[in-house]
Amino acid sequence: MSATQQEHEPVSLYLHAELLPNIRHITLYISVPAAVQSQNIQPEICLSGSRRAIIVSLQPPYEHVSDTIKLPARVTEASRRALSIAGRRTGDARDHGHGQHEYSFRMQIDNEDNSLPSREEYMDSFVPWTATDMTYSTRLRCRHCSNTLLDSCVSCDSGSGKKGIQGWIWKDLPSGNWAEMMDFWHCHKPDSHEGHDHDDINGVTAEDSNATVKGYGAANQVVATPGTILVDVATFLITEPDCSGLKQVEKKSMIASSTEVQTELLCENCDALIGVEDPVAKGWRLFKTGLSVSRQSAEGENEDPSWESHPMETVVAAQLLELIERENIRRFVLHCGEGNGLFIWVFNPDMRYSNSCSDHSITAQRAMKILFQDVTDVDEMLHPGRGKASSLSLEELQLPPGVLSAVSETLKRRNEMLPQSARVFREWKVGIMHRFDRSENV
Repeated sequence: MSATQQEHEPVSLYLHAELLPNIRHITLYISVPAAVQSQNIQPEICLSGSRRAIIVSLQPPYEHVSDTIKLPARVTEASRRALSIAGRRTGDARDHGHGQHEYSFRMQIDNEDNSLPSREEYMDSFVPWTATDMTYSTRLRCRHCSNTLLDSCVSCDSGSGKKGIQGWIWKDLPSGNWAEMMDFWHCHKPDSHEGHDHDDINGVTAEDSNATVKGYGAANQVVATPGTILVDVATFLITEPDCSGLKQVEKKSMIASSTEVQTELLCENCDALIGVEDPVAKGWRLFKTGLSVSRQSAEGENEDPSWESHPMETVVAAQLLELIERENIRRFVLHCGEGNGLFIWVFNPDMRYSNSCSDHSITAQRAMKILFQDVTDVDEMLHPGRGKASSLSLEELQLPPGVLSAVSETLKRRNEMLPQSARVFREWKVGIMHRFDRSENV
């Protein structure tokens, strides 16, 4: 390449930093154009006075080229000297092709940095839209159009027989751990103490009656209630009469040894998939991924309401995190009831990263590091034939087709965002999935 060509070729830097909380280190990647490296031009790497940002610049004739990122946490003062030495070691840069040379090294986190949350805080508050986030006048609508699905209030029958107006009641459903504990208790509750008599009234023992009252009886199950919206990690459970603007369509699932028919709920206005019927709970489950929410109070009815929706990836991330906590499993098959899907490994459920992409914020983002592969036959992976080994450490997560497609595209786009050396791990591609952070959404 001639000097004239190099002068006209745009030169840019790329910076990427990842916080590894378990070992309290930040890994920093710096990519420099090969054309610059071939001229033995040394990058100048500086740590800001606050030790929370990195500034990288080039020497003449590229002195106009520089970039900055904010680090996910404050690093030690010793990192300043380490960065200065790294900037002079041009021979340490590795060539990963695509016209880029790359540096990577680690910096230790300052032990006195109180901005880092505790381990408990790292794993808590990952669920968007809990019951405590909602108000009596909260409304729901299709996120793809303006079709209202849940209005701001509900008519109810007061004790006097007159029709009144009552706001919605929002309740969080118990976690999957709670439901499993209740099943375990009912099936394996301890034997009664000897010498204790049990009353038997109409075939119902006092013990069974007490179990029903306390909530662990076999007859106890979650059922949709008029005027009340029950909230779990990914859905809202609501009764059919309380909801509007949806139509029911039957769909057959192609994943499983036996074909299952499920009733899907589509938006009457744009045909977007909004939820499914839940016969066991005697209600409709509306997907958070298909909704927008307005929490405007009744006093502001004449104002233009403010609607919010969460990125689909943060809702899926919450589902994965809940399964990790409950099942202690990190590998999942994501599918939408058809043949293909994604095989993912949640390599790091909680990380913070920042980079200097033009379409990305330079501030740290909270995310999960995901290893992923495309799967062409989900049924074979979930239900291997006779004589084939099946993985016990594998869970499935069925998603709406649009959500699965969005997650797949996000992982592949973030894979291209990563430094060249960090895009592949063995047979896996490496991606990043953002997770909800309640502390940043207060």
